[in-house]
Amino acid sequence: MEINLCDDPSHWERIGFEVVTDNSAKSIQIGKTKLCFKEIDGVEGIASVHVEGVTANIDSLNFKPRTLYSTNTEAPFHPNRIERIDHLVVTTPDSDKTTKALIEAGIALSGIRTFGSHPNQTRQSFFWLGDVILELVGPHKVTKTGSPLFWGLALVSSDINETVQQIGDLCTPLKDAVQPGRKITTVKTRDLSIGVPIAIMSPHVNDS
Repeated sequence: MEINLCDDPSHWERIGFEVVTDNSAKSIQIGKTKLCFKEIDGVEGIASVHVEGVTANIDSLNFKPRTLYSTNTEAPFHPNRIERIDHLVVTTPDSDKTTKALIEAGIALSGIRTFGSHPNQTRQSFFWLGDVILELVGPHKVTKTGSPLFWGLALVSSDINETVQQIGDLCTPLKDAVQPGRKITTVKTRDLSIGVPIAIMSPHVNDS
């Protein structure tokens, strides 16, 4: 899997990622996923995603062919202790429409969670993209028009306390996550001029 980012990789180095240069292209490998840095005028954050088996855009979400053909598949050690991507967050104004499009593209729905009070309930729908979860977030009932967007990333650290110490003032204080037994911090991406919201979590309880 590849995630194409319109960001300055040096800003990601400031929060403890090892940036690799391969044939003049810069990337970060986290687990089995490459974050590939690109420059596209007028675009910031996540521009597109490559997933094996997905050959066309889905409900205007940009799924593109692979851009890096490196034989290096082993992720380097990152000083921030981040070792994999937990989930890729996608926002949508129409949960039913985007869910239907993802399923028709062959991406299996693995679960749904609805929270909040009527009529402003929010729906989270979960899909597997290889070893990364796609978390689709939108209104339970359609309330506005627009298009879905690749929005943010939730990452997993093998040592969340060390992660917070490494990143320092560029992340928020550690707190309990929604999932029982897990901790979470949020990177202050605006202070870093990073166009992707980033959360960092401790491992799933059954993984630790």
